[in-house]
Amino acid sequence: SSHFGRSSPRRAEQWEASAAFKVGAALAAAMGKKGKKAKETGTPDVIKFKKTREYWLLKECVIIQESMPYVNHDELDELGYMKVSRFLNMVGLLAEHLQLNTKKDYRFNYHHKYLAPRPQFFPFGYDIEVIRQAREMQNKESITYNGEVYPYGEAFKLQSEDFLKDVDSKMSKIAAEIDPKIKDDFATGLKRFKVELLEALELFDQKWMSYEQEYLKARHAVLSKVFEPIDRLVTLEIMLTHAEERLDIEAKQALENELVRTIERLAKVLVPNVSPDPFPEDVMPLAEACIFYETKCTDEWLHQAKWLIKDYLELRLYIAKIPEERLQPELKENEQLVRLLKTFHESVLAARGALSFVSKLPKLIHAKTSNNWLTKKLLEPDLRYIQKTAHLAFESAH
Repeated sequence: SSHFGRSSPRRAEQWEASAAFKVGAALAAAMGKKGKKAKETGTPDVIKFKKTREYWLLKECVIIQESMPYVNHDELDELGYMKVSRFLNMVGLLAEHLQLNTKKDYRFNYHHKYLAPRPQFFPFGYDIEVIRQAREMQNKESITYNGEVYPYGEAFKLQSEDFLKDVDSKMSKIAAEIDPKIKDDFATGLKRFKVELLEALELFDQKWMSYEQEYLKARHAVLSKVFEPIDRLVTLEIMLTHAEERLDIEAKQALENELVRTIERLAKVLVPNVSPDPFPEDVMPLAEACIFYETKCTDEWLHQAKWLIKDYLELRLYIAKIPEERLQPELKENEQLVRLLKTFHESVLAARGALSFVSKLPKLIHAKTSNNWLTKKLLEPDLRYIQKTAHLAFESAH
């Protein structure tokens, strides 16, 4: 299965390093055998140009293109992808050198706000992942995340096929612009060569941007649906924090209940072998009531309530950081999220006896007169202390 926005840069870098070495060795051999320096040919400006980084980029483009697979119809193994990636990298560097500075802000704008990794602020070049995804789209009209199928449609499938054909022809055209000019020492002049190469790069860039923008728009629409439950969690957590800051206790308790219901639904989807038992009503208001009615609760109930509050707080702190830390769209792959959901779910069910007992006592909102409500701001510095006391209570209870 494919995962948007994911690639293996380290492997690509390793291949690029070895490829660069091989290319360097091949070029060194071409310059003359047995250590003899090859005779410099061409006009003075060409001889000077041959000593620049850009000249070596041109040579490498030609060498890679000779053994590069066609992205539209060839079978592509990891080495094949790495060759294409390397060629795209060279094209990106040449485009930068020739000052082909087209704006690619759409890469940033259409990168979903919850998608890992965070987007680059100044993106340039051409990402092999676009080729991977276009090949996926060529063969099917939908993508699956978390067991849900998200259709793209026949039109996008055809668009992907056209894009891959375009990439093949444009990459061949770029190499065809370069190869004969290197061989004849840029006989028509360096200036003219650079103008013609820039034209070929502009055509490639236009085709790439046109498809990539549509693809990223479509991906963003899909990911917005995929991340809907996450967005709900993040939004509720922000609203709850604001209610706590205002000490609007009615809103705080209503939002706590809505947040816990959303967590319960998500846990049932993501946590393996989760108990089917439903949560009781008013989980967090009742957990807080256990602390208030401390003298009426058994030690075990008190410990269960503290444990539940600790797990709830840890999960809330995690949710608050999601926009910054980001997630994988295949939600089960976010191990910390799944672990925190599982722990909280188990804590709620373990505390049912305690919650049931305090539910029969006067409601906390009517019984409590101080403003010392359990809020994230109040509890966050004490989380370590709560963990410690809950752990000791757990040990003494067992």
